[in-house]
Amino acid sequence: MAVTPQQPVQPHQTPQPQQRIALEQLDIKSLSKDKIRDLFRQGKLPTADQIVEEILMRAVQEGANDIHVEPIEGEMQIRFGHEGTLRRVVSLPSDMNDSVISVLKSRATMNQFEKKKPQEGRYSAMYGAESLDFRVNVIPVLSGERCLVRLLRKTASISRIEDLGFGRENLKRFRTLLRFPRGLLLVTGPSGSGKTTTVYAAVNYVASPEKCVITVEDPVEYRLPYASQVHLPPDKSFNFIDALRAILRQNPNIIMVGEIRDAETGIVAGEAALTGNLVLSTMLADDAIGAIHRLLNLGVPAYWLASTVVGIVYQLLIRKICPNCKEEYQLSPEELQMVGAPMESSDLKLFRGRGCPNCMGTGYKGRVAISEIVTISPALRDMIFQKESILAMREEASNCGFQAIRQDAVRKALSGITTLNEITRVLG
Repeated sequence: MAVTPQQPVQPHQTPQPQQRIALEQLDIKSLSKDKIRDLFRQGKLPTADQIVEEILMRAVQEGANDIHVEPIEGEMQIRFGHEGTLRRVVSLPSDMNDSVISVLKSRATMNQFEKKKPQEGRYSAMYGAESLDFRVNVIPVLSGERCLVRLLRKTASISRIEDLGFGRENLKRFRTLLRFPRGLLLVTGPSGSGKTTTVYAAVNYVASPEKCVITVEDPVEYRLPYASQVHLPPDKSFNFIDALRAILRQNPNIIMVGEIRDAETGIVAGEAALTGNLVLSTMLADDAIGAIHRLLNLGVPAYWLASTVVGIVYQLLIRKICPNCKEEYQLSPEELQMVGAPMESSDLKLFRGRGCPNCMGTGYKGRVAISEIVTISPALRDMIFQKESILAMREEASNCGFQAIRQDAVRKALSGITTLNEITRVLG
């Protein structure tokens, strides 16, 4: 069975509104493949373009962050990613995979005939009054091609650093780091942990009419009226390194680099910091101290890193309790141990979400950042230069008031913001 796609939507165009489709009628979990084939023969099956449009529309309406199109044995599973968890939407017949992926490739201006190599693309569209960017990534897998569509809302406003979820002490540390006139400040964490949001909020905090702000990004996610923003071209005619070296000739005060991915970008960002600029950037890492060793392992010289880095923020996103169905409960002995309370504190109570239509029965609504922040002291700077172990660096950071991310998470649970179950899900 093949589903022929309609005329594809061109990039940066608004898709034409289409009649809503009951995807559940095509779900092989509730309807047999033979019945779906009968519908196809009768001409009652929607086209691949209509199916894709319905999936995208539902994702936008539900506030999903991404869409997973995954061919597995005998089916093509569609799941929505929302607030760090996945929810199955529908399982379509596996022979629809090629047609659905073809429509997504066409919209994102990718090669529809290339099925043996990973591809990336993007396009923009309006859904109602909302403008969105769709980033499409396709990789070949055993049963066909797997596709991830990330939804980026252009209407989202830049957060204030006070609204990011930093605890009182961490907010104080972050503000102190942002007062440095020069140096490299890194915001780290895994993919999808809100690093870019934090960096934008930081740039917004330090920017002023007296300062020259230049950013280099791939792509530009927010428009900054007070900054010159460099967008890296899709044809790779120049990259972060080329852009950074050109920016240094523009006499900036504050530079934002989208992401440090390799040693050369790290070295040039460090060079920018050494020449009297405050440089803010993001990087993938699994904790704040670990980011130092990751840069060293990438090939950034120890003397270069020790001379430039002023601080490192590590953050994750954790779900908040739904305010509509929030309820109090008494802790179990295991939970008392987790928060470090004595066993005799049997009257200690926390909060959780009961589950309601407002939170789709999950008990959670919205997310907040949990974080740990390392300020580079003179002793820690010397340890970076000597390439000391992570354990030794963590001990020195603790002597200077460093608190691990789990402590921040537990404080948020005790404050009724999140739950211990959610902390276990995110931190283990």
